[in-house]
Amino acid sequence: MYFPVGWPKYLKQRGNHPQEPCYIVSSCDRMLFAVLYDEKISIWYCKPSVEIASYTQSTSGLGTFGSYIKAEWKPDSTALAVMTSKGYIALFKVDLDISVPNHHCLYVTSEGKSQTPRREANGMLDGETVPAIKLTLQSYVHLTGTITCCLCIREDLAVATADGSLTRLRWTGQKNEKASFHLQDLAVATDFLQSRGHKLTSEDGYVAQMEYSPIIGGYCMVLTSGKAVLLMSSSIREERETVGVWAAEMKDAVCLAVNHRYRLIAYGCQSSCGVVYTLNEVEGTLQATHRLQVTCKNFPEMNHTVGPVACLKWTPDGTALAMVWQQGGFSLWSVFGSLLICTVGGDFCVTKEYPKLFPPSVKSMEWGLEGYHLWMIGTQSTAEETSQFENVNQSHLIQLQFVKSSLTVNPCMTNHEHVFLQGEDKLYLNTGDITSRSSQYTGLESNILVGSKLWQIIPISHSYLANNWPIRYTCIDKGGQCVAVAGKTGLAHYALFNRKWKLFGNETQERDMVVSGGMAWWKDFICVACYNIIGQRDEIRCYTRGTKLDNTFANIQKVPSQVLLLNIFKDTLLLFCVDSHVMVFTLERKNTQPNATLELCKVQEVPLNSYIPHPVCVSGVLLTSLKMDIGPLAGQHKAAQSPKETESLLVNVAGKLLVFQRDRSGPQILEKSAPHKQKQLPFSSPSVVATNVENMWTTGRTNHCKLQLTEALWLSCGAHGMKVWLPLFPRNDSQAHNFMSKRIMLPFRVDIYPLVVLFEEAVILGVASDSLTFKYSSTPTQTCLHSATNLHDIPYCSLERTSQIYLHHILKQLLKRNLGVQALELARCCSELSYFPHVLELLLHEVLETEATSKEPIPDPLLPRVVAFIEEFPESLQTFVHCARKTEVALWPHLFQTVGNPKDLFEECLINGRLETAASYLIILQNLEKPIASRQHGTLLLDSAVENKHWDLAQDIVRFLKSIDPRDADTSLPLAFHPISPTTYASNASVLPIERESFNFSSVSNVSRLRSASVTAEPVVREVSVENMKRKLTHTVSDNQMSLRKMPVGKQPSITESSTDQAHIDTILCRHARRLLSTNRIRDLGYFAANIRDFGFVAWLKKERLRGAKVTDFVSAMRDLHHQFEWPLPILSFSAFQNLKRKAFSSSSLASLTLFDMDINQGTCLSATTLVPQHVGMGTSQNTLHKVDSFLSNGNSDEIILKPQNLRTEDSSLATLEISDSSSQFGDFDMLGESSSSLDSLSPELELLSQEIISKGPLQSENELRYLFQIMLEAECLEWAILIAMVLRDSLGVIRAVNTASMVDTPLEVVGRMREGLSYLELWSDTECVGYKPFLHAIRGQIQILNKIAEDAPPALKLVTDLDTTPGSVEEGNLSPSAMTMRGEPADSPHDSPTEKLDPPKQNECAVS
Repeated sequence: MYFPVGWPKYLKQRGNHPQEPCYIVSSCDRMLFAVLYDEKISIWYCKPSVEIASYTQSTSGLGTFGSYIKAEWKPDSTALAVMTSKGYIALFKVDLDISVPNHHCLYVTSEGKSQTPRREANGMLDGETVPAIKLTLQSYVHLTGTITCCLCIREDLAVATADGSLTRLRWTGQKNEKASFHLQDLAVATDFLQSRGHKLTSEDGYVAQMEYSPIIGGYCMVLTSGKAVLLMSSSIREERETVGVWAAEMKDAVCLAVNHRYRLIAYGCQSSCGVVYTLNEVEGTLQATHRLQVTCKNFPEMNHTVGPVACLKWTPDGTALAMVWQQGGFSLWSVFGSLLICTVGGDFCVTKEYPKLFPPSVKSMEWGLEGYHLWMIGTQSTAEETSQFENVNQSHLIQLQFVKSSLTVNPCMTNHEHVFLQGEDKLYLNTGDITSRSSQYTGLESNILVGSKLWQIIPISHSYLANNWPIRYTCIDKGGQCVAVAGKTGLAHYALFNRKWKLFGNETQERDMVVSGGMAWWKDFICVACYNIIGQRDEIRCYTRGTKLDNTFANIQKVPSQVLLLNIFKDTLLLFCVDSHVMVFTLERKNTQPNATLELCKVQEVPLNSYIPHPVCVSGVLLTSLKMDIGPLAGQHKAAQSPKETESLLVNVAGKLLVFQRDRSGPQILEKSAPHKQKQLPFSSPSVVATNVENMWTTGRTNHCKLQLTEALWLSCGAHGMKVWLPLFPRNDSQAHNFMSKRIMLPFRVDIYPLVVLFEEAVILGVASDSLTFKYSSTPTQTCLHSATNLHDIPYCSLERTSQIYLHHILKQLLKRNLGVQALELARCCSELSYFPHVLELLLHEVLETEATSKEPIPDPLLPRVVAFIEEFPESLQTFVHCARKTEVALWPHLFQTVGNPKDLFEECLINGRLETAASYLIILQNLEKPIASRQHGTLLLDSAVENKHWDLAQDIVRFLKSIDPRDADTSLPLAFHPISPTTYASNASVLPIERESFNFSSVSNVSRLRSASVTAEPVVREVSVENMKRKLTHTVSDNQMSLRKMPVGKQPSITESSTDQAHIDTILCRHARRLLSTNRIRDLGYFAANIRDFGFVAWLKKERLRGAKVTDFVSAMRDLHHQFEWPLPILSFSAFQNLKRKAFSSSSLASLTLFDMDINQGTCLSATTLVPQHVGMGTSQNTLHKVDSFLSNGNSDEIILKPQNLRTEDSSLATLEISDSSSQFGDFDMLGESSSSLDSLSPELELLSQEIISKGPLQSENELRYLFQIMLEAECLEWAILIAMVLRDSLGVIRAVNTASMVDTPLEVVGRMREGLSYLELWSDTECVGYKPFLHAIRGQIQILNKIAEDAPPALKLVTDLDTTPGSVEEGNLSPSAMTMRGEPADSPHDSPTEKLDPPKQNECAVS
């Protein structure tokens, strides 16, 4: 609720005071503070924090009456009673010093205006000025005995002395003998009802500290013996014998603080903890509700560091408790024990130079006005630290600044939907919530925006704040776009969309109203509960946002008594008044001209006097649509579509939540004024559904997909965590069990203090205070400015927005209560949340940690139910392994005993294609199985990873397999993680698919050199960093051999073990590469080689050039290259066709132009038509190319589609048309003219440029093809090299491949397959793809060279095969059946002799041709 912010202030004191202050006490209105020294009284003003008066007693008076120890203010701040150490009470009169000029003001805030300071009703000046106060000693009152404490009770002063007596004094100095008593005359028991009381004795001691609470009904005392007692007031003491009750089990109390609003008594103990008690009226006992104890987990050695509790103070609104210790340190707790801030540890601790806590030892403290400041009196105890103050002005008066949640004083419904904090001069708003609400909770976007931790800081208008400090009430609208503030008088509102404040134009209207009961937004109206000073009455005023802030545009509704709380639900206004009555109004907007108005109509009034001990105890009222009687879920879905009605009234009375349901048992009466409307139903007797309630959240929104969350009630219960009142929807009426409750209250722990509950997102938001330490280096000129920093590293406090998921807590509680069906329904409605897998992990991890670390056997374990629950979701396998990897290895047997064998889960991941999850299971198996089993499973995963193109995963698996030491293959199970185990797969995010456009084959690191590219590819190659490629491509052997060669001699493993392990990995990689190569998946092979760094690509290709790398079907390989690299087939323009026809040769390869003649003769004149393919849409499948190729393979001329010229658009051109992979042999272009003359007039250069543009594929594909061409040429795989060069239509690349083939060491078999394949491509271009004919015509000289090489070879060489390049038996045995088939042998044929590995028909064909 309260959070420190900014720097602490060290207040400068006037004069030189050798002694430290010992006590501070504030007046009832917290405007004045009295600071006591041994011989001086100092009066301070609240804002600005300055000393305005002082009184110093003489030396003789100090010797006679003693030093000052404690003080107490009169309720009207006109008198001050000061206790001395020798049993005297000095009574001072406090009034204005009329001798001071300038209207009796010490300081006046003029702001450049000469205005007369205004006076309030009591004659004191308003907040613009600092009044001049004087202290006048009236008299001394002497008491027998040493005074221990005192307090003010109405018009009397109660003083306790060391002799056990309690004396009541008038402020005039007269004793009230009737109200005075002695402790030993009173009987105290353990309860008021049954046990018999015993009188106090001297062993019980006397009163050390006491407070009086009229709401609790007596004195709350701490005795010097450490016991705590509650004594009834004098009126009750006369009626019963037992007048006091002990606080149970309290033996070491040292101080106390009373919370009147929540009827709580907090005791500080010697053991550095606090205990909070409440009065149980049923049993008549003081019952402990919670303890204020900082856990040693967060703050080690807490008990030995801080010492006993020194002081306790509740905030003015009673929602937080400050606690300090005798040795230093400060903590702040919520009303029911949730720790908000603790300065013991972290950046709050002082450095080693001054090992002291912050703040230092605090003697006394007091909260300022509205809780924005905390005044503390620190102390320096050691002489070493005191000597540091010789040259500086010491200050023991410390002031901490705070911001608080708007829920503390104005718990309206809209404030529950935003993280909204208020300070004394600014507002803090979390901007992420605004964006989330505007997105209407749809999709993943809102989940991301909820994570925003940015603060929107709104400075309050200085024009309003100067006259109306402090800010008492703040509120924000539902959309988070408008805020309103109310200070001492009047109000102001601010719009975030235009960043402007609106204030009253008439200052008289602003000063004549005081907001006393809260404020809330309804649509574009601000509704406030205020007191009219001029009219002396309480009112409800509604101002519209769009008009001026003036009473002329306000709707004013009189109310009979003061309003304490105000809230809005839907179109209903709810008021709680000081007479304990609840009034309900309906809100209706009237679109009148010129400005809209708001009409309020009172519809119901409910008296709550019988259920409320005092109106101050009510901390929240709320109307909701929650019902205890819940129908089937199907009926709820229908009801969710209709508008909600108010069904129940929630009232928080001192932490007890009362629920008043609508009484539908009686007849429904129609209203006389509106016969069609039913009269509001009365409320039945309340039910107490929860205790220790600090805040409550419900929503008026309806989401039929998440009714379990939107129809629930969420409660914050301090140290007891949170509670949710969850509806249990029966499936249908027939199967509903009568014994089952309609709702269930589920408690769960949270790590943050909740301020907002996001229902649909299943997230709670809160605020935490973080501290930073800045150390100043003081210079001689800065000594006076930074006096305190010479001793302390002062912490700077900042605010942080926190969040926490709560769904797994609810699921756990439901499963614990055997409500698995409801848990499954709740989880399924939240399964679309992005962090739902994380929810399942948290659920499993929490249950596993609890049950696996239990020292005693659990009779009914929850883990099997949780596992069965998680298995209902597709994220189950991922959840199990992620939970295991985030858990200690010692807990794995307990987990997998319930989940199942990790081997089976690993295999299931492989079957389902969840390779990343399987990789995580592989890490588990490494720690549970022998290394040989890890190798086997790693091999399976590597196969699947390469097959599914998960290259990063494949590289990690290779590294994993290499990390397995061959010497440990048959050893026992490992006990810990392998040090080189990959840890990339612990994250929940799924691996994104590989983007081919972002990859470059230049990452392959085993090419010896980069040869010069062809002339046509020069502009493309220049774009690639040649220097980087040269640095990477430095060797031709595999990386693992190089790394093994570079290892030091002492670190090299055994040669036999290393070779065997490397051979095993190489065999796996070679088998995958051979499979890719045999199926013509060249692009996948390139990605494989580029990502698997330990794979020697070039060396492997050299071994496979006569086996797996040979090309048996050039046409299929050409088609596959075009399809894989998204490279369009070449097209043939009309002019090129004419030139090709005129230059036709008589050879069989180019004499097949009769196909075109037949088409032209059968068709109409080419000047009127254009030959184009059928357009293929973007949604076509990837095999469109093969379909078109099969369509064109028929060779029938009537299959060519004729497209009329008039279908061409005006913007189309040869250079702008898109060519798909399925382009026909004639290209996809329109004629530029409607006659043959227009074709002849087309510039040849323009036509060549257009053909080049539309015949190329993506730039990334071109880079990859050119790089693969270099690789194939380096590895002497000339068939693939010449195919890639043809796809690129790189004539120089073909020349390089043919020149390489002309070398002496090139096998004749390769030359023969090249020549044979080119002949098949010529035939294919004649029948199917005419676009290749010009390029084949251009390289005809190279084809003739290949023919000459084959013909000129000696007969002996024509039958020789390269038997020396035959690989070993290890690789040969791993050949895939398809690869062996492509080599011309059956897949199951034995390899007896090398001569049987060649295909005799192909040999003869190559040699003869």
